[in-house]
Amino acid sequence: MLVVFAFAGNLFGTMSADIQQTCSIDLNQLSIIMSLSQVGTFVSFLMLPSLVKRIGSYRLMLLGIFGAGIGFLGMGLSRSMITFGISFMVNSLLGYYYWSCSYSVMVFCDPQRRTVNIPLTHLVYSLASVASGLYIAKIKGPRWYNGYYQMTIVFLVMTFLFIIALPKAREIPALMKQPKRKVPFLNSFSLLAKRDFLSFFLFLVFFSSVEFCCSVYPLLFFQRLLGATASQVALAFSLYYVGSSTSRLFIMPVLKKVKSPFTPLKALCILAIFFLAVLASSKSLTSAYIAMILVGFSFGAINPSSQILEIMSWPEDIDQVANLHMISSVVGKLVVPLAVGAISQRYSLVQGLLFLSVTMTLALFFLFLAKWLQPSSC
Repeated sequence: MLVVFAFAGNLFGTMSADIQQTCSIDLNQLSIIMSLSQVGTFVSFLMLPSLVKRIGSYRLMLLGIFGAGIGFLGMGLSRSMITFGISFMVNSLLGYYYWSCSYSVMVFCDPQRRTVNIPLTHLVYSLASVASGLYIAKIKGPRWYNGYYQMTIVFLVMTFLFIIALPKAREIPALMKQPKRKVPFLNSFSLLAKRDFLSFFLFLVFFSSVEFCCSVYPLLFFQRLLGATASQVALAFSLYYVGSSTSRLFIMPVLKKVKSPFTPLKALCILAIFFLAVLASSKSLTSAYIAMILVGFSFGAINPSSQILEIMSWPEDIDQVANLHMISSVVGKLVVPLAVGAISQRYSLVQGLLFLSVTMTLALFFLFLAKWLQPSSC
């Protein structure tokens, strides 16, 4: 499943220039699509607590896999900005459920190994993303839509396989619908009332939005400012995940030894700030390739480290934590891609990448604030 998610999730960023040409979308409109799609994700975020209680994490994950497949089909069929934007929003709205609920399903299926499984899943995703670069290099170009058609088929097959496994999932009560009890709607987001979690949530907002933008704008930087070919852009993408995979492999033994994930988190954020600036200043493909590896290394282990920190700090609210972790990226994606797109359109992609570095600095500030507010957990 993780391998499939890696291949599917990386199509948009690597083929954005081809999509722009086919669907007549300029850079600013592309940023608008990226931001407005998060409206669908936000709706899913609000509905998730209620749906989890009614049908359970496993069935909701099934719905997300099927819905994401439908969204991929629509994106492949699109030949205009409007149809692509709508399909992208559908993919975001329903796809949110498989990303969020797969995290809960994994924790509930094997709670004793969660500190190992979480970094391991991120490592597998990164390794699969490296391999997906080879796949994308073959489909990138005028026939980019074939990639979305293929992912549609794979996601429908995956839906069928998880349906077959449903009887096994029923043996784990936590994966099925929860007992009915009257709980105020706002209680589903009660962690946001805690100052330490709110600060950490804001860290996630800015970090995840920058990470999301790094899947698109650096590749556009390669293609537009450095004159990279399709195969060279695919290589840059693969190198990013080579760095990411190395980081996630490195972080697994580190998280076992350190008392708190805060220390590696802090170090990785500082590296991300610095190497984004280095990438923006690159004048050749060689130096940019090296910078991409280092940017990937910086971002690679931030997400798994932050999830371990969440589990250690708020262990009794796993479903809520998973939901809020997923929605944190939505808040930032509503604003940050628009800002990067506007800056890149008015000035250049160099200034857009520098803005991402500054935004990551703001994320680091909120991480330190969360540490200060809850020193025992962070």
